[in-house]
Amino acid sequence: MRKLVSVIIVISSTFFGTLNAQITISSSSMPASGDTLRYSTASPLNIDSTWMARGGNQNWDFSTLSPLTQGLFEYKSANKTPYAFYFFGQIGQKTADSLGGGPFLFKNIYSFYTKSTSVFKTEGLGYSYSGIPLASKYTDEDEIYQFPLEYNDSDVSTFRFVFSIPGQTLFSFVQAGTRTNVVDAWGSIKTPYKTYSDVIRVMTLVDEVDTLVSQFTKFPIARKQVSYKFLAPSEKIPVLEVVGILSPNGVFTPTVINYRDKYIASPNVGNNDIQNQKMVYPNPTKSKVFIEGYNAVDNVQILDVLGKVVSKEHFSYWMNNNGLQIDISSLPDGVYFIEVNNSVYRIVKQQ
Repeated sequence: MRKLVSVIIVISSTFFGTLNAQITISSSSMPASGDTLRYSTASPLNIDSTWMARGGNQNWDFSTLSPLTQGLFEYKSANKTPYAFYFFGQIGQKTADSLGGGPFLFKNIYSFYTKSTSVFKTEGLGYSYSGIPLASKYTDEDEIYQFPLEYNDSDVSTFRFVFSIPGQTLFSFVQAGTRTNVVDAWGSIKTPYKTYSDVIRVMTLVDEVDTLVSQFTKFPIARKQVSYKFLAPSEKIPVLEVVGILSPNGVFTPTVINYRDKYIASPNVGNNDIQNQKMVYPNPTKSKVFIEGYNAVDNVQILDVLGKVVSKEHFSYWMNNNGLQIDISSLPDGVYFIEVNNSVYRIVKQQ
């Protein structure tokens, strides 16, 4: 009888120990050169606010999300990008078609990362100005994650980066701020793609100021973005991420959801993979957006993040210099999806 009790104790200890085992995210769960990871973007409309509950042993269900569009996170070795000379041996990812506007328009933006057993961080950016590939490195590197990452961990780090053009001192563009990560929950999550039994949730607050500096003045623009990222050891990107804005009194309003997904063959989904994207700029935009490479269009349609088609009374478009020009100045600020000849482009309208 004593032997049977001992066996039961051993089995019970093993079982409950597994249930309560710490979920750990390490550098092995971060992207590497050669990774190509598909994601879908969905509207946060009607998601149950109970998903924001903190603590352990949560069960999140996002399985009813419907994708509005899809894209790829594609990670390359630096020598397979236009900026190999600047970032030898680092991991490159195209993160934007353009940044800035007017005479300060930078194109073909790549972020470059390194990872170690202790950190996954951004080292610098590659960008094109007037067709010339340039690069700048962070004077204060942006530490995206610090490892090991476990429940109840938190960290605060600063970053500073300067866009500049060699040989001139007329202007520069400075991004600087603070990144705060808090691992506030763990549990299981169900998405349209898969069910994961071992995820942690990281709340990230990026408090940033973008400043255009000229010889005569400075133009600072404050930006504050909050995201909740659900990380699993088996994936290289968040299995799901809720991005939104934080009101002055601390209320979080989700604006968009991205989640790991498979390819979906649909007229409105899956045709805007980043390597197939035409150049879209400026993005974000205050009024007009230009999409290169179109000689003719059959139809232009704009959808908001809720999937609602925007009335054509609220925007106009025309062909211009072998491309498509769209005026969305009358639309409220926010995220939109432009469908052109069955290809979809994600843009941000902001003042």
